[in-house]
Amino acid sequence: MAVHSDLAMNPLRELDGILAPDEVHVWHAELTVPKSGVDRLFELLVPEERERASRLKLPDLRTEFLITRAFLRLTLGRYLRMEAREIHFQTTRYGKPELVTNSDLRFNLSHSFGAAVIAIARNRMVGVDVERIRENLDPIELSDRFFSRPESEWLLSQRPSERLRSFFSCWTAKEAYIKARGEGVSRELKSFSVIPRANSSRLQLHDYDPSEESTSWSVWQLELGPDLHGALAVEGEDCSVRLGRWPSVDAELDRA
Repeated sequence: MAVHSDLAMNPLRELDGILAPDEVHVWHAELTVPKSGVDRLFELLVPEERERASRLKLPDLRTEFLITRAFLRLTLGRYLRMEAREIHFQTTRYGKPELVTNSDLRFNLSHSFGAAVIAIARNRMVGVDVERIRENLDPIELSDRFFSRPESEWLLSQRPSERLRSFFSCWTAKEAYIKARGEGVSRELKSFSVIPRANSSRLQLHDYDPSEESTSWSVWQLELGPDLHGALAVEGEDCSVRLGRWPSVDAELDRA
């Protein structure tokens, strides 16, 4: 997995569930599984999730939902030292999922067209976003609608051939920040700026709300592949980020 150099020093090699208080773990997975393994995923889901899966009429969407939930449950199970099917979730006021169990573990999940990313931290809010880069978008038009003025000006300063990837660098960072704060669609996207820095995975964050201290947050770009872009937002600045590629679903099911 390609990453910026300042995030590649200490990659995750094994899904052992060991997470230091000053670390944030980010796992990336491709949501593929042989057809023979799809039925095994149902065993990991609670009745509500099974019902949601059954309502998805398109087989590809149903399979992606099943693998995504398995990815989430199997990964969290390692950190919680729990069986995947025993994990229970609840949602905050704005719909952000969190654990029901009394734990210091915080997590956030994102998936897009066959790829998924989960971020895990202890005692600090965290948000993550991944997007499959799509060529049929107009980055300038979208930036006029959703970006702050500094972000739009930054995007216009990029070479035309780089503007699409530059748009996703900024867009995923904005999504990750909103998700970390748990505000959902209640937050105006133009009320803050996250601007990438040259030769660094860290982004410059400025929140225009005078009650907010933007220095209490850290935002990183995540390079996950040639056609993917991701971002991570974490409460605080005293932490390091470690990236890893998730083992196959079949391998993790065998260990579950």
